[in-house]
Amino acid sequence: MGSRLGRRIVHFANLPIKLLMPTSFTNIREIALKTTPSATKIKRVLESLYGFEVEKAHTLNMEGKKKKRGGALFAQPDYKKAYVTLRSPL
Repeated sequence: MGSRLGRRIVHFANLPIKLLMPTSFTNIREIALKTTPSATKIKRVLESLYGFEVEKAHTLNMEGKKKKRGGALFAQPDYKKAYVTLRSPL
């Protein structure tokens, strides 16, 4: 289990985005975000709403974990992970 410090949920335009925990807190240039699979234009949203200068943004579609309990299959929802590189460190 990870720490809950880096999990801040920000809602905008009906699009939840969760900031994932960075490895170090000095000179942060790359951040990881977790959002819904239907999220698009993440770079544009970060630049227009928050004023970040984004150099590039990459996204990955991740499948939710699947677990079996008592013969029944339970699945966590799918999500999209975005890696955003900033022009200047935070």
